[in-house]
Amino acid sequence: MKYERALELFRSLGATDPEGRAKAETKDGDPQLARWLFMQGLWSNVTPDEYEWPGKWADLDAPVPAATRRMLAKGIDPSDLTTVVRDAQVNLLYNVCQLLDSSGHGIEDLQEKIAENVEWRLVEFHERKIGRLIQGLHEGFHEADPTGRSGEPKSVSKSKSVSKSKSKSVSKSKSKSKSKPKSKSKPRPKS
Repeated sequence: MKYERALELFRSLGATDPEGRAKAETKDGDPQLARWLFMQGLWSNVTPDEYEWPGKWADLDAPVPAATRRMLAKGIDPSDLTTVVRDAQVNLLYNVCQLLDSSGHGIEDLQEKIAENVEWRLVEFHERKIGRLIQGLHEGFHEADPTGRSGEPKSVSKSKSVSKSKSKSVSKSKSKSKSKPKSKSKPRPKS
């Protein structure tokens, strides 16, 4: 593929840094288009921030939609449910990227029991021919987040169920002791 065509594709698809991606694709031999499309596919499977619970399941009495309805009936904020579900999905997809990048990730104990070298990788595939190796999936996963939050949850206002007196006592105890800065939760590789 020529640089001009790659640039046109990246621009029309709305990719960030289309010039850099087109250069890497055509001049450096890095399969940017395949990687970018794969990442878009992964992130399209993450529950959107404005998801309407209990969802559009065909059978609302099936275990997951029924459990969701029970949680909502008990007063759980739908945005909190979305945050939990999204975080679990982001963690899972990050670990899938790790597994594709390193076929032993998370199963080292099983690999040690096999004398043969069993591995897998993600590659381009063109007209029945295996193409370039697509690497660095886990490294680029968070930057591909279409929300621009690098996999971080959307800020959610504090639950209305927290009483003012409780929040005052929490703030007093925080002011008395030097609190450590909050660390942002990121999807973690499975150890």
